[in-house]
Amino acid sequence: MRRDRQRVDGGIEITVYRNKEDRIFGYTVAGHHGQRGSSIVCAGVSVLAQTTLKGLGEHLMRLHNLSRSNPDSLSAYLKYKVAPGDLQVRLTTDLDDITDALLETMLIGLYDIYDERIRENDLDGVHIFEIQQDQEV
Repeated sequence: MRRDRQRVDGGIEITVYRNKEDRIFGYTVAGHHGQRGSSIVCAGVSVLAQTTLKGLGEHLMRLHNLSRSNPDSLSAYLKYKVAPGDLQVRLTTDLDDITDALLETMLIGLYDIYDERIRENDLDGVHIFEIQQDQEV
């Protein structure tokens, strides 16, 4: 499990939550990188995190027999908060292999951005933390 050694002020902080089976059940993205409105780093992180949220909600909702005609029922399986510079996502149901694949793919992309920032000697750009804790189901 890769993670930054210490929390640092500034940049984008990504926290990924894993359950005791090592499956991702939630993530948060907070902060900003560079000048607002013009940072490709911020845009890349936002696209990965928000597209994953949309994939969980709009595409994979069929896994939970949710009706497209009743999108409010989604909140029973997926809780999220979206605000400028802040995204919080939690799955509140048992996880499956397809959901796991989507979340792990997001994390691969986020680590690619993280690794690029390190190569560019931008140590304050992106920080990723992976935390293991009990999942509330």
